Amino acid sequence: MLSTCSSGKDPRQQSEERIVGEIAFQLDRRILSWVFFDLIRLYGFTVSNIPQKIVQTSTNPLSGKVDESRRADMTRRYLHIMERLTRLGYHPKIHPTFSEYIVNTYGILRQRPELGSKDLLNYNDPYYLRRMIIAIVPTNYLKDCLLLLNCLQHLAKDDGKPLLIW
Repeated sequence: MLSTCSSGKDPRQQSEERIVGEIAFQLDRRILSWVFFDLIRLYGFTVSNIPQKIVQTSTNPLSGKVDESRRADMTRRYLHIMERLTRLGYHPKIHPTFSEYIVNTYGILRQRPELGSKDLLNYNDPYYLRRMIIAIVPTNYLKDCLLLLNCLQHLAKDDGKPLLIW
């Protein structure tokens, strides 16, 4: 069983644990934003339900008419990002659910770190994040949590944005 954030822990320890969930959350957001690039709000969207959401968002809810071009574009984007992540060891049938589990277990950061703060610098340092994961996550989940960080790092490098985006 994974340890969870509890009220008995000091705020610093809770924040350190929450960074593990934040990494998983940020990876999922990166994937969703890539596939659904033209949507601002992604409530109810998960990496696990991307195929269903592609169908839903490419179908007019009133007429039932399908925007085939939009559907094909989103499907192509989904397959492309999954292919890139699969090369890193990401399994589309396993890691989306694992990621949700990590977010639900550890939570996410409650607030964005202040600009110029040490936390903001640390949270965008892959070596710092790797050390945090190793220190916090039980060994049976360590490999997969490190993989999520590696995937996030890869996508951040490709899009030229920081690891964690708020």
